[in-house]
Amino acid sequence: MALYSYVKAPVRSVGTDASANIYYYDTFPKKKTTLGDLVFSVVGNTQEFLINSKFIGALIPVFLILAGFSMIYQQFFPDFKEYLKLKVDYYDTTNVALASENYVSRAEYISNPGAEYFKELKDEAYATNQLLADPISNKYKGKFQLSIASLGIKDVQVIANVESGVEEIYDSYLEGGLAHFNGTGLPVSDMKNNTVIYGHSASGNYYERTKDPTAAFSELKNVKIGDEIMVKMEG
Repeated sequence: MALYSYVKAPVRSVGTDASANIYYYDTFPKKKTTLGDLVFSVVGNTQEFLINSKFIGALIPVFLILAGFSMIYQQFFPDFKEYLKLKVDYYDTTNVALASENYVSRAEYISNPGAEYFKELKDEAYATNQLLADPISNKYKGKFQLSIASLGIKDVQVIANVESGVEEIYDSYLEGGLAHFNGTGLPVSDMKNNTVIYGHSASGNYYERTKDPTAAFSELKNVKIGDEIMVKMEG
């Protein structure tokens, strides 16, 4: 059917009161923020940061690898440690020294200048008149004690008038202490001669460890002019 006419509807107006009713909305009351809301917000933001962070993404595999190594260490290291302990204990119980510790220490540390040194020393003393004939001292036979506080020596035995030109003789006396050089002075005489007392020296801390009288003169460098030297003897 063809349309031959059209009539426009009149304009309809709405009053002020009606318009207010149409466009009026009730406002919702503001909700108070609780601790739960804050926690939820922080957790959400943290999750978003972890997901989007490239650094954290690279760090996670490293952490997993370290955790794996830690598990392997805790699983196998105690067994490996026990294996090593058994091996070390085995060698400790089966290895036996071929010589006593005292013998090895003496051979390693103690020096021996030799009989020729003593012979040259005595000849030089007489040639320069540093040593005078002293029959009283030369006839003295026996032992006396020597103490030097600065060396830590106290009442070490000294054998008087040891034949110092024969190594076999003086070595036998030095096994038990110190030796007095035969022909040198002793406090039993009024002759003003030097007194020569000798013994082995030792390297390292041998004397400090053992207090072996054989090496009582190891620390002679600690003696200073004026240090007190005590000699106890009968005669």
